[in-house]
Amino acid sequence: MKRRRKDGQFQHSYYILTLALPCKSCFLRLYDNRGGAEVEQFRNDKASLSLEARHKRSFTGQQGYILLTDLAHNLLADFAPRGLAGSSFAGCGSKRIVRDLLRMPGLVSRAEDQVRIDLLSQNQFDEELAMCLVKYCSG
Repeated sequence: MKRRRKDGQFQHSYYILTLALPCKSCFLRLYDNRGGAEVEQFRNDKASLSLEARHKRSFTGQQGYILLTDLAHNLLADFAPRGLAGSSFAGCGSKRIVRDLLRMPGLVSRAEDQVRIDLLSQNQFDEELAMCLVKYCSG
């Protein structure tokens, strides 16, 4: 429980915690520092998925666009640590992954237990990215 004074009256906030921390102040410090990550994540998503520049005329069109960008965000969040681990792209942010890596044209085909990826590009990253994509699709 946290008690604070606002406009001359006490207000109480209740927090339910499943972490084992040594003291209440440790939890409150962690809780107060949480906001930076959320703001940073929204900023990265807006930049990498071009959310600030895309608006649809109809409400349902905008809803569909938001759902597609949520799906794209989830795929990026899954792909970056699993597909790019151990490669020179491991430290790349979502903006660079979208802008430099995933905009290469190509074809992904799957036959039984094998994945084949053909990138239709002479980009400097194409061979290493193909290996990352095969690793991600196979695992």
